[in-house]
Amino acid sequence: MPDQTAKKQVAVRIPLREKAELEREASDQGISRSEYIRSILRNRHRADKLEKRLETRNDRVEELETQLGRRSEIEDKIENLPDKIRGEMSYTERRQRVLDQASLSQRIKWRFTGVPVDQGDD
Repeated sequence: MPDQTAKKQVAVRIPLREKAELEREASDQGISRSEYIRSILRNRHRADKLEKRLETRNDRVEELETQLGRRSEIEDKIENLPDKIRGEMSYTERRQRVLDQASLSQRIKWRFTGVPVDQGDD
């Protein structure tokens, strides 16, 4: 079983500006430059994982925005429904309108046969 604490030196050449940035960042965290570089290497895949999570959440946000748009359309229809219902006459109102427009002989006849109120009649 290999020793997990064993370390092997790796030499890397970087521009002086980047070396200065690494030293400053390490100093800000209170650790050595070498330890800071090791932490960067240990966490190098974290950004990929976070990017995937962000992409998944962005997809979910888009999906929810689409659902919200559909819901708003449905809410608008629901809000307009009472006005639409009020605009339609009830059976009793249609019946009374037919009676009001009928002649006396038709009304007498309908007394025995019933008032012909068509559901489609407005």
